[in-house]
Amino acid sequence: MALINCPECNKEISDKVKACPHCGFPLVEEEKIEAPMTPQQVEVTGVKLATKSYKKPVIIGLVILILVIAAFFGIKYLNEQKAERAYQEAFNNYIDNIILFQIMSLSGAADAESYTGLMGNVWRNAIYEEKDGSTDKYTRPNGYFVDDFNTALYNLQTAASSKSTVSEIKENQDNVQKLMKDLQNPPAGLERCYDTITELYSAYKGLTDLAVNPTGSLTSFTESRRDKIDGYLSANDKLNSQIPEKFIIEAP
Repeated sequence: MALINCPECNKEISDKVKACPHCGFPLVEEEKIEAPMTPQQVEVTGVKLATKSYKKPVIIGLVILILVIAAFFGIKYLNEQKAERAYQEAFNNYIDNIILFQIMSLSGAADAESYTGLMGNVWRNAIYEEKDGSTDKYTRPNGYFVDDFNTALYNLQTAASSKSTVSEIKENQDNVQKLMKDLQNPPAGLERCYDTITELYSAYKGLTDLAVNPTGSLTSFTESRRDKIDGYLSANDKLNSQIPEKFIIEAP
């Protein structure tokens, strides 16, 4: 314990007393009762939760993914449309070539049929010495029948009109053969047509070859001619029944 002077009366007093015993001056401050502290609300601004920081990149990623998928299927669709259009164009073009093949082969076959018909008549009339206005100039060039039917056939084959006809038939054979090459790879759905085209070409080739290079006897020649003509007509009718309608292609 120590002695101190009272701040009020300046008398010595103990430093332990709460008030001066002489003048009553308080020496100890009353303890302040503090009000209970209320928790302070802290407003957090400008701070985003960690989970929210990924929201924007995730959305962007999903959008990009959707665009990629849409682009993929879009390109796939366009390619499919392009392939379908190419197929339809090839399909229609093939049908055009079939029709051209029919026209060209029919022209050659008709010439061959007419020429071989005349040839058969000359052959027969020379053998049996029958008069005919269409064959007399070959079988009876001097007003009487030739001694050998081969002479009559020679007269026919060396005539200018016959040479011209045979030349046209040969040229027709070359053109038809080129068309036949173009028809070798039919589009899907036209395979049966190609099979019939080969039948038609075989009959056509046989008939035109018979006109260019006649062989055999009169009987075998006549029978072969008839078979080739029948085979050609039959195959042509069959092909007509197989040719489908062309696609209607809209302008791009």
